[in-house]
Amino acid sequence: MKTIVIGLGNPILGDDGVGWVVAQAVEERYHLLERSAASSWTIPGAVDFLCLSLGGLSLMEHLSDYQSAILIDAIQSPQHPPGACLHFPITALPDPSAGHLSSAHDTSLVNALQLGRKLGAELPVTIDIVAIVAENISDFSEQLSPAVAAAVPGAVQTVLEMLQSQSTQEA
Repeated sequence: MKTIVIGLGNPILGDDGVGWVVAQAVEERYHLLERSAASSWTIPGAVDFLCLSLGGLSLMEHLSDYQSAILIDAIQSPQHPPGACLHFPITALPDPSAGHLSSAHDTSLVNALQLGRKLGAELPVTIDIVAIVAENISDFSEQLSPAVAAAVPGAVQTVLEMLQSQSTQEA
């Protein structure tokens, strides 16, 4: 199974860059585990990593030819405190026009996926979202807020466990 892990956001808008931070940390840990002979971790088929600042049709194009995808992004949620780490399938996305999963100049990712499938594109069967509740996404900064920075290790572990689960399902 071919999987892609994509960190979404804008790394110069504070907490909006958390998707990139988590994706880069997952990639680093993934390659360390891959090289470690002592690791009991089962490596899934092929995993690619990207960091992107786009959504909708453009994001859908990057998902083409993968069977599985994990999207990591900041999210705003009045129901959860800053730094909360949420994970859910894309089908449970509460508002497909929220966050970086869509763009004002584009369509939502959910709509783009429906269109792509109708046109015969080979798109992931499963798309999971790992979202970290942001505190500040409007100030120019490369720094994460303390609550969001504290959530990064847990989000990294969540993504690694999702990859491990995929490899177990393949076997």
